[in-house]
Amino acid sequence: MTTSDDLWLINVRWVSVDGTHQVGPIRLERGRLALGSTAEIPTNAKVVDGRGGLVFPGLVDPHVHLREPGRAYKEGIANGTAAALAGGVTTVLDMPNDQPPTTSPGLVAAKKRRFASQSVTHFRLFQQATMQGPTRVATDIAGAKVYLARASSAAPVTTVARLSRIFAAFPLVAIHAELEEHLLAPTAGPHHLRRPVAALTAGLTLVEEALRRLPAGRRPRLVLCHVTGHAELAWLRRMKSEGFDVWGETCPHYLLLTQDDAVAAGAALQVNPPLRNAQDRDALWAALQDGTIDFLATDHAPHTPAEKASPLPPSGVPGLEWLGPFLVTLAITGRISWRRAVELGCANAASCYDLTGHSGLQEGCAANLALYVDCRTALPVLTRAGYCPYPDFGFAVRVAATFLDGEQRYCNHLLTGELQ
Repeated sequence: MTTSDDLWLINVRWVSVDGTHQVGPIRLERGRLALGSTAEIPTNAKVVDGRGGLVFPGLVDPHVHLREPGRAYKEGIANGTAAALAGGVTTVLDMPNDQPPTTSPGLVAAKKRRFASQSVTHFRLFQQATMQGPTRVATDIAGAKVYLARASSAAPVTTVARLSRIFAAFPLVAIHAELEEHLLAPTAGPHHLRRPVAALTAGLTLVEEALRRLPAGRRPRLVLCHVTGHAELAWLRRMKSEGFDVWGETCPHYLLLTQDDAVAAGAALQVNPPLRNAQDRDALWAALQDGTIDFLATDHAPHTPAEKASPLPPSGVPGLEWLGPFLVTLAITGRISWRRAVELGCANAASCYDLTGHSGLQEGCAANLALYVDCRTALPVLTRAGYCPYPDFGFAVRVAATFLDGEQRYCNHLLTGELQ
C-alpha cells in the first residue's frame, strides 16, 4: 500500500543481486524496498530525483577502526560512520584494539552503547581474544578478532594451544596473521622489510595447526583479514580446497598500490600488513576474479596528520569514504562484473557474518542503498586522517546520497539535505 510517508527514488537505474541493471522508480516503503514500483506516486510524497544516477546496494565494510573508546580524536564513531555514508557504506564492523582493548563482554556492552548513541550506520562489533582470554564470550558480536602481533595494550596470541582454545570458544574468528616473533625493530629499514612475508607464512602455519587440533565440528569460521598477496592466497586456496570454512578479505590499497609507492610516499602509506610488490598486487586482482577473495574491506585505520608526520609514525590508512566509488568504478570500467561487485561489496560479507537483509537490492529487503552520479568534482575529505591514500585512481562516480532503512542520511557531504 502506497502512503505519503514513503520515499520515492525516480529517474534511476539500479543493480540487482545478480548484477543486472534495472530501470524504474524505487519505493522505500517503511524501510523496505519496492523495486520498479508501478504504483502511482502520491502528490504529497517525498521524491528524490536521481537524474539518471545509479543505485547500488549499501555496502558492508567488515573491517574498520573508528578508534573509540580511547582515541576518538583520531576519528570517532560519529565522524567515522559519517565518512562511511559518504562512501556508500551502510554497515560497519568495528575492530576491538581500542584503549582499553575490547576483550570482555562488559567492555563490548559499553562500546555497543557508545555506537548506539552515535553511529549513523548499522554496526557490529568484535571482541578481542588474547593470551589471557577470553574467560567469557560476548553475545551478539561479529566474532573474535585475533592478532598474532601486538596491535593494542593486550598481548598478541602466539601459541597453538591458546589459539586452539580461542577457536573452540568462538563460532567466527577474524585473524591478523603476522606473527610477532618475525617482526623487526621499527628502525630496521623500510616498513615492508620490518614486517616481512615470513611473518605471515609463520602465522598461517600457526593458524592451520590450531585449526587441525580441533575436530571438524568444533572449528570456527575463519576470516583471513587484509590479504596482501601470493602467500595468503596460496594458503586460502589450499584450505578451501580441503573443506575448511575460511574466507578471504582484501582492501583497495593492496589492489592499487605497492611497496614502491609506500617507500615514495612515506608514512601516509604505512600500513599493517605492509603493501607488497607488483606481482602480489597482480595476484590479488586474479583472486578477485576467481573467487579466492570473498569480500572487500577498507581496514579504515586513521591517524592524525601530526601523528603520521612524527619520527615513528603509526601504521594505518583511511578508506571508508572511497569504498563505494572504488567498487562501482571497477564494474563500470570492466575490471570486475556487476554481479561480482555486489558479492564483494555486500553479499558475501553479509553471508559470512550473518547480516540478514544486507545482501543486495531485493524486493522487501532493508532499504540500505546509495545513489551514484558522475564524478565531476572531488568532495571534501571527511575522515580526520585528512587524505585519500589513492588520489591517482580515476574514480568514475561519487556518492550523491545514501539511504539507511529507507531514510536519506547523507547527501553531497551533508548528513541531511536536498540532492544537488
